[in-house]
Amino acid sequence: MEMLQDNQLMQAIRAGNEQAFAQFFDEYWAYLYREAYFRLKNHDDAEDIVQEIFTSFWQNRETTTINISIKAYLAGALKNKLIRHYTKNNLHQETVDHVLRQMTVFEEGVLDAITAKEIQHTINQAIHHFPKNMHDIILLRMQSFTIAEISKALGLSPQTVKNNTTMGLKQLKDILSKEHPEVSSSLYAFILALIIT
Repeated sequence: MEMLQDNQLMQAIRAGNEQAFAQFFDEYWAYLYREAYFRLKNHDDAEDIVQEIFTSFWQNRETTTINISIKAYLAGALKNKLIRHYTKNNLHQETVDHVLRQMTVFEEGVLDAITAKEIQHTINQAIHHFPKNMHDIILLRMQSFTIAEISKALGLSPQTVKNNTTMGLKQLKDILSKEHPEVSSSLYAFILALIIT
């Protein structure tokens, strides 16, 4: 089968053409897998999520409408799957560990290792006790998802996501300043900036 352009490819897939779907799969699988693995750092989870995207696409081929490039559409589908994966599997510790790996940038010379571990524990405990929406939103912001992406995936308004982000960061700042008075307020701001960068 000759290589089809995106529009032709979608028309053929919508009509149930399995060769067109195979071309679509071959063309975009590696891209989606790389993106999924970059986020998850787990081969099996990345493969599972990419497989789910293609399976869902084939099952819904007759009703799926794409008004953007196929690559952009698939990137959006992947982000939604990743958000559901994070919230479903409650990857709290993995997310906190991600932030703490970023903290190593300033740990040496600014914070000693003991203080850094204590801050890690404080952040971990605080987020664990957040209300569910705030908990999920902060964890997803820590994974660099945008407010718009979180809003769409969790079915919340962008304003609700912003409010929960603001309240969550304020609570973290208050908890850090109470539990670690020895650390300067400018350093708290730096830590919180790392959380949502």
